[in-house]
Amino acid sequence: MAQIQYQFRKRDEYFTPSYAVYPIMKRLRPGAVIWCPFDTADSAYVKVFSRNGFRVIYGHIQTGQDFFQTDTPDCDYIISNPPYSLKNEVLERLYAIGKPFAMLINFQGIFDSQKRFQMFKERRVEMLWLSPRVAYMTEGRQPRQGVPFQSGYLCSGICENQLEFEYLDRQEKE
Repeated sequence: MAQIQYQFRKRDEYFTPSYAVYPIMKRLRPGAVIWCPFDTADSAYVKVFSRNGFRVIYGHIQTGQDFFQTDTPDCDYIISNPPYSLKNEVLERLYAIGKPFAMLINFQGIFDSQKRFQMFKERRVEMLWLSPRVAYMTEGRQPRQGVPFQSGYLCSGICENQLEFEYLDRQEKE
């Protein structure tokens, strides 16, 4: 795969609320090392995982760590909320890395792309469907109202079943 220089786009930056981290955390080995390649120290992933005994390695394009240019750190899992505009490229790199991963993504049209269809047909894909919809936060860390799309975790090597369901507890806070 050719190296991609990630170009930051404002519409790619929606922040994950802490309550959306807990469903995936339940499926991880305690004390594991997690790489969060699209996160800063303020990320809910970094905070929740760290507080719950995981070792977290994180990076973000705005702090100079380009997921497509950075060497993969020694980790057990790769978990994050990736840039929406690069989901094909992110998934291709994750499968090439070969580590268990979980990406919180918009499920709308996930199987519409012929490229993704082929990728999922050839490799292990798991979906952790979340309900109700995740109310992502905008730059001011305010929850987005009336989220128009369903999202969940697209995984490989994390879930026992290829399709799992989890109710979100929006009361679970940092």
